Amino acid sequence: MSKLEALKKAKSLSDLASILGEQPRVLSFILYKIPSNLKYKSFEITKKSGGKRTIHAPVARLKRIQRSLADLLQDIQDEIKIQRKVNDNCVVSHGFKRKLSIITNARNHRNKTYVFNSDLKDFFPSINFGRVYGFFVRNQEFALDPKVATVIAQIACQGNSLPQGSPCSPIISDFIGHILDMRLSRMAARHRCTYTRYVDDLSFSTNKRSFPKAIAYQNEDNSHEWLAGDALLKNVFKSGFKLNNAKTRVQYKSSRQEATGLIVNKKVAVPTEFYHTTRAMCHNLFKDGFAFIVKDGTPKPISDAVLRGRLSYIHHVRSTQNKLENGPPLKTTAPFKLYQQYLNYISFFGSSMPVIIGEGVTDTIYLKAALNQLAAKYPNLITVVDKKKEHKLQFFKYSNSSRELMGLSGGTGELKNLLGEYRKRISGFKFGGTQPVIILVDNDDGAKAFFSTLGSITKTKVSGTDPFYYVYANLYAVPIPPTGNPVTAIEGLFEPALLNTIYDGKKLDLTNKEPDGSKFYSKHTFAKNVVRPNQDKIDFKGFEPLLTAIDHVMADYAARLVAGTAP
Repeated sequence: MSKLEALKKAKSLSDLASILGEQPRVLSFILYKIPSNLKYKSFEITKKSGGKRTIHAPVARLKRIQRSLADLLQDIQDEIKIQRKVNDNCVVSHGFKRKLSIITNARNHRNKTYVFNSDLKDFFPSINFGRVYGFFVRNQEFALDPKVATVIAQIACQGNSLPQGSPCSPIISDFIGHILDMRLSRMAARHRCTYTRYVDDLSFSTNKRSFPKAIAYQNEDNSHEWLAGDALLKNVFKSGFKLNNAKTRVQYKSSRQEATGLIVNKKVAVPTEFYHTTRAMCHNLFKDGFAFIVKDGTPKPISDAVLRGRLSYIHHVRSTQNKLENGPPLKTTAPFKLYQQYLNYISFFGSSMPVIIGEGVTDTIYLKAALNQLAAKYPNLITVVDKKKEHKLQFFKYSNSSRELMGLSGGTGELKNLLGEYRKRISGFKFGGTQPVIILVDNDDGAKAFFSTLGSITKTKVSGTDPFYYVYANLYAVPIPPTGNPVTAIEGLFEPALLNTIYDGKKLDLTNKEPDGSKFYSKHTFAKNVVRPNQDKIDFKGFEPLLTAIDHVMADYAARLVAGTAP
């Protein structure tokens, strides 16, 4: 049974709760027992174009249900698209859809003589409770039971409208906005224009010698001002929306053309000034230790989250465009190198806490669990305030970004490369280096190349038996201490009995070589499903030499900073 069929068969709150994976009493409590003024937290954010936008963020319990509803409706949207055999290239609404984005939206308007942009006024607030309820009852695809439609509207709406900040507002608005898309698509086709919508942003483009007056025309009193045409105004109004007349503009081929904030003259690109501003923020971060931009002669601080978001946005646009156009390798471009440099700075040289780089995510799980149990013995590594434990270490996080931009996804081979490249990675940074960066490496045959590289750098013979090795700058290497256990990887610090734990009827495979996990379970499963949930019962005494070595590294580096023998 498809998800749409299951939803159409639902007759009550209990049925809908079951589809959403919730207990009916929990759903009922959240909808009807929590006071309306406690369901959302409201705040304002500044729009790029000026002014304020009010965000209504749902509380955690309500957000979870809204997220489930959004996922369900997106799955149903995909089912309908497959049933109708709709190709992604034929979709006109690109907002918050799987596989679609501002980039796919903008690509429709490349190399055009005219690009016209406008947006819908108060888009989410204009979709009220009645419109949500009415859509799910009267739409031929859904035709839901009125009771179920009512509950969906109650989940989705704050007061009498869709709130901006709810996970399910985008997908519901997209369903309701479909009639608008149909009308504007037909109008655009009649006038040989291309039309797309990204949430409330409307874009039309054409290669005609003059732009169709039915869609937009020049103000006779001001040639730089364009007004929405009668056909556009009529179709928007009939669809239950209004245009924001203050954001209506036409861009010519001879000037810069944009759609959803991206340049579309020839290829989709981020505006040059956006990249230059981001580059200046990074320069200030590397030089002074904090990102800022000078406005009206005054430095305005920029948070790490904002700066990283800008870099991620630039990289996403460029990498997506590159895939679509089969362009040259991104690694050769300045934006790629800037993002790479930023990640090296915040991960290594600019960290405000000692950094631990293990061979994979499992090392982090082990060390955090060990510290939680041994907190009293290692006050320099973990603190306890009001029974809440806070680690004084930053654990390097392996991710798609670390793999793609930093060449780090885990494993001794990549850590060996990091040793050799570290000086280059931190070159050009004027501020930082106040905390040590500690590479943890298993003391096994796989570490021979690592120790060989370490020996070449330090010009000493490295056996891997010392508690730690100072490399240069703020970099250290800490081998897993030998225990006499035949297991020489970090798992050898656990009691043998724990390593013999049977999970899901299988034994632990310390080699991680079994491809399908039919006979053994992996280290990752061991860390997540054996160690993490049972950390209060596990004996972590074997980890004490390793934690002591990390503690001693911190003391050693602090002494080097005082003596002036470190950066």
